[in-house]
Amino acid sequence: MTKPSHAESRYPAIPVGPRLEAVLELAYRARRPVLLEGPTGIGKSDVVRHVAAKLGISTVVLDLSLLEPPDLVGLPVIQNGRTAYATPQALPQDGAGILMLEELNRAERYIQQPALQLLTARRLHEYELPPGWVCFAAINPETAEYQVTALDRALRARFLEISVRADRASWLAWAQLSSVHPGVVALAQAHERIFEEIPPRTWTYAAHVLAALRPEDLENQALLRDALGGYLPPAWVESLLATRSAWAQKLPFDVRALLADYTAGSALAKEIQGYRERGQTDRLDELVTRLVPLLEGPEAGVLIQKRQLSLAAFEALTADLPGDQRERLQAALGGNPTATALIDVTPQQLLQSYPGSAAEKKILAWRADPRLSHRTGLAVTALRAHLEQQANAVEVKRSNVVRICLGQLLPQLPEAQAMGLVVTLKKLGITPVRPQ
Repeated sequence: MTKPSHAESRYPAIPVGPRLEAVLELAYRARRPVLLEGPTGIGKSDVVRHVAAKLGISTVVLDLSLLEPPDLVGLPVIQNGRTAYATPQALPQDGAGILMLEELNRAERYIQQPALQLLTARRLHEYELPPGWVCFAAINPETAEYQVTALDRALRARFLEISVRADRASWLAWAQLSSVHPGVVALAQAHERIFEEIPPRTWTYAAHVLAALRPEDLENQALLRDALGGYLPPAWVESLLATRSAWAQKLPFDVRALLADYTAGSALAKEIQGYRERGQTDRLDELVTRLVPLLEGPEAGVLIQKRQLSLAAFEALTADLPGDQRERLQAALGGNPTATALIDVTPQQLLQSYPGSAAEKKILAWRADPRLSHRTGLAVTALRAHLEQQANAVEVKRSNVVRICLGQLLPQLPEAQAMGLVVTLKKLGITPVRPQ
């Protein structure tokens, strides 16, 4: 049997965004060195800076590909007849923070070796990393696209290794909360393959250029093309210019606040109701378009854990939206497996003594109220994930009780959710038993 490669033996890459930030925060608290592996330009260093800012600690970033040995090891000096090394000014002396070493596997060996000692042993000669600091490192994948020096597997085992990737939903969530220019945000929302040719960092640079434009510059298309063409291919420049009508749109609040603090009668609620009363459908569309990636992506799970997304706030918000916009948000949340903790109906309750149970009463009540369709969506999403675990599927196939519960549940679900569950049951070879 062929032995799996190093990459194949690990979980799929984590998207750069809130999920990655949560792991890095944990690694910092544990004071464990982290090895971030991913393509250039996806924001590895930026996410480390963001984590440090959230934790209230410092960040020092060193690009190892630009260093000479004295920049890291220090210059030798004679003290009392013995050789010592003067500590480089860039290395932290006190306080707390993250020391980020970039380009680890693209650095020369004479830089790579002391860097690895600093990462794993927390010291270099007489220098010792202060207790409040931890070392993270970034490397590029060991593929033909990059000229890198492969790291020994035994050495890798000393790190908390994390493969990372650019993810449009996670990047959008970050971009919308980081005041990235609305033109770039709108383009990313419209094009699913936006990062296949241009990395996120380049889009961020282009957004900085757009943010520096004066009002009179907006009509100077030659200037726009010349400046943006320094970062983007012509086709993407033209696509970006086509969104100019949306560049001025900027919501006066952090959209994430809507998921945590929205209540009837609040300042946020008055703002949203004002959009409806004044017929500002563009503002409502912008709001919903920004919220959908947050609600359907993995960052929703992180927001729930941090108590920054509550069911009460979500339902108060959707109650104030027109039906089609409410349904977009409900569909995004209801189909997200990372958000199923929001409801108190579990897969086990749906598969055991379901007829006549409290769980059935909740499903029927949610089905009867269109404002609660996301709840049945979350219940079905959790159930499908539960069934797709092999052990659970085998158990279900053998249990007439479970098959009867499924037969009772299916006709009580909205059509789209019932069809999704049927697809899962057919794939697993599970036949529900219809109630008599």
